[in-house]
Amino acid sequence: MRAGPRPVRLLVVAAVAGAAALTASLAPSAAAASGPKAVQGGQVEAWQASYYRPVAAPKVPSTTYFLTGGANDDLARATGAPTATFTKAKPSGGTDAMQTTSPVLGIAGDPGLAIWEGPFSGAIQGRVSLNWWWATLDAASGLGGANVTLSVIADPGTPQQKVIGTNGVLIDAFGSEPQLRTSVVDVKGKVAKTLRIQADPTYVDASQDLRVYYGSTAHPSSFSIPTKPLPPVPVPTTTRVKDTNPLVLSATAIGRNAAEPTIGIDKKGNAFYAAADFDNVVGQARTKIFASYDGNKSWKDVSPSLLGESFPPATLDPYIYVDQETGRVFSDDLTVACSFLQWSDDQGKSWSRGNPTACELPVDDHQTLVAGNPPPGITTSGYPNVLYYCVNKIGTSQCARSTDGGNTFSVTGAPAFAAAQEPQDGGNGTPGFCGGLHGHIVTDPAGRLYLPKGHCGKPWLAVSEDGGTTWRQSQVNRMAVAGIQTAVAADKAGNVYYMWWAADTLLPYMAVSRDAGKTFGPALLVAPPGLRAVNFPSIDAGEKGHVTITYPGTMDPDSSKPSRPWNYYVAVTDNALADRPVFHSATANPVADPVHRGVCLGRCAGMLDFLDAVIAPDGSTWATEVDTCTKACSSAKGPTLSKSETASASVGMAVRQLAGPGLRRR
Repeated sequence: MRAGPRPVRLLVVAAVAGAAALTASLAPSAAAASGPKAVQGGQVEAWQASYYRPVAAPKVPSTTYFLTGGANDDLARATGAPTATFTKAKPSGGTDAMQTTSPVLGIAGDPGLAIWEGPFSGAIQGRVSLNWWWATLDAASGLGGANVTLSVIADPGTPQQKVIGTNGVLIDAFGSEPQLRTSVVDVKGKVAKTLRIQADPTYVDASQDLRVYYGSTAHPSSFSIPTKPLPPVPVPTTTRVKDTNPLVLSATAIGRNAAEPTIGIDKKGNAFYAAADFDNVVGQARTKIFASYDGNKSWKDVSPSLLGESFPPATLDPYIYVDQETGRVFSDDLTVACSFLQWSDDQGKSWSRGNPTACELPVDDHQTLVAGNPPPGITTSGYPNVLYYCVNKIGTSQCARSTDGGNTFSVTGAPAFAAAQEPQDGGNGTPGFCGGLHGHIVTDPAGRLYLPKGHCGKPWLAVSEDGGTTWRQSQVNRMAVAGIQTAVAADKAGNVYYMWWAADTLLPYMAVSRDAGKTFGPALLVAPPGLRAVNFPSIDAGEKGHVTITYPGTMDPDSSKPSRPWNYYVAVTDNALADRPVFHSATANPVADPVHRGVCLGRCAGMLDFLDAVIAPDGSTWATEVDTCTKACSSAKGPTLSKSETASASVGMAVRQLAGPGLRRR
């Protein structure tokens, strides 16, 4: 989660907390007589998935410029007279120039940026590619790298100044040695005299020391500008079909901002939502639990409290999970070096707590929970299901299990993924270190565990059949992924569905396994016709072949436009095992009122790290949506945006399916 400045994480060992009772601020109320209103003005259609086809980018001539500078580039930039520039001449010296970036230093002149300015004139239309060398000594950056806004600016410091290209990129260069990374940005505009390349770190964990190296034979950072306009690139698409069972959605504001929200639904149809906002007394994030007992018509705060305040008072990551078999609601928050687990067995009236032994070194991040049937050789006590907790340990993806409903945990055997290994299959991860960050864990009816990961730049799945004691890893597809946050689901017949978004097209794909994740079928494009990019793909499965997918996405082809609109898409199929399944999709917002504008890669404003989707016991899809585009942003005409029109909100929204495929009578 960790947006903006925050305290450095402490590497400490903490004791396991015992169970203790807490009181919720509000108790459930009777369900309302009428349900929530359906979304009006959304995009509703049905379409058939298509097979993956590689996209061959057209080749155009380009000119390469090498970044250069001197020993005082940081100081010169801080004083408002940047000296770092670029030249067509390849570096011949052995001494690096370097700039240190930081999102903390957001003051006048913004010395936390990395900037290169130089003479340039002419039009730029096409994809600018940067090959540059980055490093950080911050161990915690291994948690997931740094989000950097890459901008190309025409004629900075003049009345004609204009951003002609911007993109959100991930820099995951951990360690003291600079590592080569490739970043791209689509650019369209004219430059009169001066061109600026700018890297603005919007998120770096802990000590904020992301550094870029250039100007030497060892680290010849460069960027390439196409010399001719880029011809249209063929975009993969799906086939629109007649919609015989339209998807109808409701979308309700829960009443609180919600960064990276998760959701869970019990057998009674009660919904529980983890909503985190940066609003505690010292400006840190804290989680509040909201519940809906009337099918998404209204939401109430049922947060655990202590001495009149929500508990715990701060979080570094929120997470909620509902065991649909037992109805137990689990809420887990990361603290400085541990994880704080709470649960409720009475729909949020009261809460108890335990601890998933997540306090050993090193620090943890991006936790995930699931409960499932005990696999062979594991027995439970006092609670019918085994509860699993997995977390990124930087060097590994480590899991623990509880056989008593969350009171105590023991670390399982081998890690699901070891980060310190060579990239597989030509992956684009750092040699020797691919990170421990992973997606959300799920289980199948046999008690198997599935943990997804965009590992070394490719879609991978770790599978355990013995409660996490041992793991086998499967590469789902040879396609390069656009992010670490991939997703997996298992239906009630044991079929496994894996979802990711492709690095070349930024579009979502799904593959199916019928043998418990050992092998997967072909990649299927699962996007409405005309979709141009997505983020945060999520997936869940219910009965055999019943699958739901969600993601924020855009139909606008112009990735450089600040007003580029994004909608929140939900799609459902009940024939996911077909060669080319038919999906029924709808947006959870009116298309005239987008959930975001501009760049939606990386953290996508207040959405932060991920979103969530769950199929309820009655077969309906529920999902979490974050509306970053409110007030003036909603009605902005563009193509540029004023400060008041930028997407900067984080409004928590809950989405529920009212009609369409998969629904069953209770």
